[in-house]
Amino acid sequence: MFKKKWLRNIILGIAFGIIGGVSLSQTAQAAVKTENADFEIQPVMPEGQVDTSLNYFDVHFKPGTTHTIKMRVQNFTNHKITVKSELQNGMTQIGGDMKFQTSTKGLDPSFKYPLTTLGSVKKSDRILHLGPQETTIIEATIKMPEEKLNGLISGGWHFIEYRSNTDKNEQTVSSNYAYMISVVLRGEHYRVYPELKYVSAQPILYANRPAMGIKLRNPQPMILKKASFKAVISKKGLFADKRIYEKTNSSIASNSTVTLPISWDYDTMKPGTYEVAVKVKGENLWNKLPMSWTFKRTFKITKEQADDINRRSVQRPTNSWLYIAAATGVVWLVAAYGLYKVLRIG
Repeated sequence: MFKKKWLRNIILGIAFGIIGGVSLSQTAQAAVKTENADFEIQPVMPEGQVDTSLNYFDVHFKPGTTHTIKMRVQNFTNHKITVKSELQNGMTQIGGDMKFQTSTKGLDPSFKYPLTTLGSVKKSDRILHLGPQETTIIEATIKMPEEKLNGLISGGWHFIEYRSNTDKNEQTVSSNYAYMISVVLRGEHYRVYPELKYVSAQPILYANRPAMGIKLRNPQPMILKKASFKAVISKKGLFADKRIYEKTNSSIASNSTVTLPISWDYDTMKPGTYEVAVKVKGENLWNKLPMSWTFKRTFKITKEQADDINRRSVQRPTNSWLYIAAATGVVWLVAAYGLYKVLRIG
């Protein structure tokens, strides 16, 4: 009786050890230090602000006029901080949603007047050195084009604090706190509508994996808000394959392109004939009017295109810990069985 009870405890202990070993091999936890932002910004509403209830610049300036917009920047800490400030251009990132960049590279050709070509932050305000609890007001100048504009020009005023870890005893990664305040310049004829057009479907790398990039274009100077995307791609032939990309509560910037990435994950992309169906819904920014577009296209992927994208993609990772845990489990089970046989014979 004593032997059986002892044997049962040994086997249970081995089983729990196996389970615990597998769990520890697949789980890692790290302490996260929670910090608050060191500074705050607040727009100083200029003459020409259309809606003063907004917390960003939504202005109507006449053609050919020059204006100054201002921002209040406050350091909340008891030490000095350094903040960089610059204007950026609005565009649409891959998969949807607004993104901003200082460069004009990659902007849609219909974006005739990017914000950075019309305005700039005052030179002395581009790098701020704020003392403890210090507050200052900085300026940017906007010069409107001579011609009358339609719709809007979208961009942003970007702020970032560069921080370094001065505590040598702490091995932590310091954060760079950043803010973006939208800057919208309204044209004389503001009430225009976004318009989506199908451009192309091409193999791309997305997260270093094969994907099909469905490229759409909004050549109009108006933003599509609350956008939802559904793109379905299927391969024709004996070995049919269907993949889907979906996203909701997104947006498409004015005068921009958006690429919808339909991922192959770790699968291999095959050459052949494909059919894509895309549906986009959203709201026009200025009057919240519902809008929708549907596109259906057939296209071919050559063997050369498929081979190239597969070669450049990452391979499925091997979970070596899983194999080690499984091998260890087998060893423990064999040992437990051997012990059981010994005790039984004894």
